[in-house]
Amino acid sequence: MEVFRSLLSMVRALMVLAVLIASLPSTAAPPTASPAQVALHMVQQDVRIAEILKALGEQAPHGRIVLRNVRVVDAIAETIIPDQSVVTQNGVIEWVGEASKEPRASAAQVIEGAGRFLSPGLVDMHVHSSSASGWLLDLANGVTSVRDMGGFPWLIRLRDSVSARRILAPVIYLAGTIINAEALFGYAVVPRNALDARRIVRQQAACGYDFIKVHNIVPLPILEAIADEAQKLGMDLVGHVPHDISVRQAAQLGMRTMEHLKGLLNDATLKIGDTDYSAVVDGPEVWNTPTLYGLRGNLRGEEARAVLSSPEARYVPMRKRLAWSRFIDLPEDDLARTRQQQGDFMRQIITHLLQAKAKFLAGTDADGYPFQVMGFALVEEIQLLHQAGLSAAAAMRAATSEPARAMRVSNEFGAVRPGMRADLVVLEENPLERPSAFKSNRGVMAHGYWLDRKELDDALNRLADIYAEPDSAVVVNPQTVSKTYSAAKRQIEEGFAFPTSRLGFVSSALRKSGLRELASRFDALADIPKSGPCAEFTQ
Repeated sequence: MEVFRSLLSMVRALMVLAVLIASLPSTAAPPTASPAQVALHMVQQDVRIAEILKALGEQAPHGRIVLRNVRVVDAIAETIIPDQSVVTQNGVIEWVGEASKEPRASAAQVIEGAGRFLSPGLVDMHVHSSSASGWLLDLANGVTSVRDMGGFPWLIRLRDSVSARRILAPVIYLAGTIINAEALFGYAVVPRNALDARRIVRQQAACGYDFIKVHNIVPLPILEAIADEAQKLGMDLVGHVPHDISVRQAAQLGMRTMEHLKGLLNDATLKIGDTDYSAVVDGPEVWNTPTLYGLRGNLRGEEARAVLSSPEARYVPMRKRLAWSRFIDLPEDDLARTRQQQGDFMRQIITHLLQAKAKFLAGTDADGYPFQVMGFALVEEIQLLHQAGLSAAAAMRAATSEPARAMRVSNEFGAVRPGMRADLVVLEENPLERPSAFKSNRGVMAHGYWLDRKELDDALNRLADIYAEPDSAVVVNPQTVSKTYSAAKRQIEEGFAFPTSRLGFVSSALRKSGLRELASRFDALADIPKSGPCAEFTQ
């Protein structure tokens, strides 16, 4: 049952969320919103956040930029190099060296570093994208790349728009739709047998995904077929170590990254499981993504209340905050106590993995569980990894150079070196001494676009205003729906992408409200492939 509950919690069921809000006491919530109000408001909010991202991209300096008088942080060598200039050109680091030897160019825009620390941009290696706000929050916190671990065609469109610089957001690396023996309410694709599993892998490769991801329930013959077909196609296998598969078996089959310490943590008991810690270092290269931040979903009582009253909670939609507030006063039962102990077991496992000299990645599992806030999530995960035993430098590498190694793109990002993508973060403190240095930055460069702190804070304040609005204030009539549709269509034409589930939620809610013709327009916006390799992998 615990396994089944954990699977259910991964599915971001928007209509269920609306029901949760409706069930809140009237003293704790604004007037109850209808499903149509909730659905339409979600799209309206995403449109406005997309406009914020667009404005940031249009206003941000780019082209040739010089970051002058910075102290370059080298997490690999564990050194700080003072008095440096970093020259970027069209999204790539062109030159790094002593400020006194900086090549001069009259057209360059100069950012004065004032002796601050310059880090590579951060990478969240386990996210589940669900809204435009996540990309803004990531950028504001120095997260310039993400690995999305549950792909759908709309995310492929978004990934390609980001790569083409049609929209400003973190660079996206994308796993295919999850492969599992249970459909997870449309969140996974289910192979019937080993031959079908090979077909699914081939389809995902043709669709354009970067990795193949497996989940909790994958029998060994099917896992073997998936791993073999992925290897033939040059795609890495990532995800959960399935039940009844040993960590060593998964490693030998070529699983490149193992998420949530599955296998080492017994999924049924949430206690220590497989203790063959050397399995992740004896054979092919394997990285571990603990996602300690994901334990936030277990918060109750005063800890939950503290998150809801924290500054970062302003960047969470009111509907989510109201739903999360229901967890504060839930009674502590045996399951809740087991979940609370889960963190202790995970930290014990990390201690054993460190002794075995295993490799780690920083990932958050945001934002599929309660009390998670994108962007802030990865900054917290870096500190949690440090508290679990990683050195400050190792925790930083887990969010910079190790992701590049794990994804076989070490020549693209993860260090401040010529030829690397211009993804950078300016810090007040030395992150090799204080992982908390990433909690506040003075500016972020995302693939060559310089975003200073004031611009980022202004954007965050606008986001907070948008998310302070109650769904119940939204007017649902043909005029407002038509206006929302036109705004959403324009954003899509400019490179934005809405989750297919969100557009489907709008369509369903409008149809039940009698607005059938307008509902059909939103169906068309979803642009679900009717044929081809992407046809089956939709929400």
